[in-house]
Parts: sequence; C-alpha cells; structure tokens
Amino acid sequence: ARDLYNEASDILGYDLLKACENKNGELRNTVIVQPAILVYSIACWEIFKKNNDVKQLYLTGHSLGELSAVVAADGIPFAKSVELVKLRATAMSECTQEGGMVVCFGLSGEEVEEVCQRLDTDNNHVTVANFNSTNQIVLSGHKNALELASIELQKKGAVTKILPVSVPAHSRLMKPAELRFQAALQQTQMNDCQYSIFSCATGQLYSRADEIADQLSKQLTESVRWPKVMNVLINKDVDTFIEMGPKTILTDIMKMEYPNYRAIPVNEKNGIPSILNNHNENMLRVEETIHFLQACLRVIIGTPFKAKIDKQDFEREIHSPYQLIKHELKEMKASKQITVDSHRVASLSQQFFSILTHKGFHKNETLEILKLSI
Repeated sequence: ARDLYNEASDILGYDLLKACENKNGELRNTVIVQPAILVYSIACWEIFKKNNDVKQLYLTGHSLGELSAVVAADGIPFAKSVELVKLRATAMSECTQEGGMVVCFGLSGEEVEEVCQRLDTDNNHVTVANFNSTNQIVLSGHKNALELASIELQKKGAVTKILPVSVPAHSRLMKPAELRFQAALQQTQMNDCQYSIFSCATGQLYSRADEIADQLSKQLTESVRWPKVMNVLINKDVDTFIEMGPKTILTDIMKMEYPNYRAIPVNEKNGIPSILNNHNENMLRVEETIHFLQACLRVIIGTPFKAKIDKQDFEREIHSPYQLIKHELKEMKASKQITVDSHRVASLSQQFFSILTHKGFHKNETLEILKLSI
C-alpha cells in the first residue's frame, strides 16, 4: 500500500498520504479526493488479491469507482490511472462554479426524475445524477434549479439535503470535462480487461480495450443507475458483493435493498481477510443484535414526525414494520440460540430506516440518532 501511495505522490507532485490526513481540509477538494479514493481502492484490491481466489469475479464501480474497476482488471496501468484521475478531477472542478448536488429521500426515482424533467431548462439545469437505491436519489445541476426542485420534492413528501460539493457531477454541465477526459483516455494505451466490467450508467458489460475510453468518459454526464447494475449482477446469480474503498456506503445500500445477499466492505477498518469462502460472517451474535434492535425501537418511539403522513400510510409504513421489529426482538429474547442470521438483521434494519424516512429523517441524521441510542 505504501508503495502505491509513494508512486502516486511522485506522479501527482504532492504527498498524497499526508493529504489524506486532512489536517487542513484537503479532502474537501475534489482534485485531491478523487486520486485519494482511487489509490485507496487499488491498495485494498492488491492486498485482497493476495488472500483470495479472484478468478470468478465481475467488477463494477459507482462513478469514479468504475475507473478503479478497470485498473483492477488491468485495463489501464496504475501509474497512468493516477495521471488520468488527476485530469478528470481538474476538468470537473473547472466546469462551473454555479452548480451543486442535492440528495433526496422518500420518493422513487421516477417521481424525482419527473420533477427534474419538468423544471429543467437550458440555463437552469437539474437532473438525476445518482439512482442509489429505491428511495435515495441524488440531483445535480445549477444551484437555482436545485432549490426549485427541492421545494417541489418536499411538497411531495420527500426529505432533501444540500450536499457539500460544488461540482454538478453526472449532468450535462460536465460536458467539457467529458470531452477532455475522453481525449486523454483515447491517447492512453489500453489493455483488454481480465474481468468483465459493468457500466454504472447502463449496466452493460464491457471488457475490450477499445470500449474503455467511451464507457469511462460518458458517465461524467450520464446518471449512475446503481440498482440497475445490482439487478443485472443478481440475475447472473452473483450472491456475494465486496466493496473496496474508504467507506461502506455501497455495502449499506446492499444490506438495505437486497438483504438476502452477502455484502462485505473491505478496507483498513473492516479488514481484508480471506472471505470468498468464509460464510461464518453471515452470523451475528444474538446478544449484540438484541441491543441493536432495542436501540432501533427507542429511536422509533422517541422521535417526532417531521413529515406529514395519513392514517393509511402510518399503518403500512410505520406501525406494521414497528410491530414486526418488536415481534422479532421478542423472538430473539426467547430463543436459546447464540447467533442469528445477518440477512434477518439486515431486513429488520431496512425496516427501521424506512420508518425513519417516512417520519421525515434523512439517513445520516437517523444514523447519528441511532448511535446515541446505542
């Protein structure tokens, strides 16, 4: 890992590892963040390869992560990818100073997309940047358009939050960056990928060297359709999803949206073990699970309603799942088992987050409240 960071630092012209300490807010700058994520992800991959049989794999990535996937598949050499990610980040940061992004909870992708299409104009652009899950959608575009869209979405019962970014990623405002990045990719010596890659924009599979430039560049202006990619993989009988990167965002989405599938984060916090044939991770301790579910119930009972909800929706979206969690907790307390299946717990966790979403709380806010309760 240190060798990779040293190599990247020589290419970037600054100490990347020191920048990642974030002592002066370096990680607020997309020009530093993008190389940092790429190098971190590839470091995880290289260590992971030493501990696991990596023959039967598909690769994909959420936005920038798709570049990491191509590097992991040997489609682009690591050193060249660092040059490319520096150019990508710089080009994106120079596109516009009047843009931003907003996350929306509580509405479907179709509902959010309809609002964006209705409000979108040439000079006041707004679009869906990321379809992350069934009820977590990210908007991108001009700040004024984002404000108008947020008002419309809130009227429909959504919870919205401005993200602390100035780059309107995955929108047509990124067209100049797309063209610059595409030109740089076309001048790069590519190799056929050792693993099949799935485009985060289309869900389509690619692996040939002559496909990489187009796939990686066009995603700068197209939406990330993550549920579509996951559904394609599930239809190919994939049952284990391994996330490599500094956080666990995609793992959390998988556990909420697809509780019957195995999702594992691999990083320095969660470890990089031999996991492909180790299914013991599917079991959790009952005692710890009971504490977790008790904390969930405390949060459900102890939080106010920040969003209006009618009687029928209250019964379906709040009271029924609350009773389910309560019943499962009672069953676990009465059981003499030491462990419980993690898929069962993930499903109950999904019910909890859905309840809080319908009460008007966004996920990060819910997580903070849950941590206090625990």
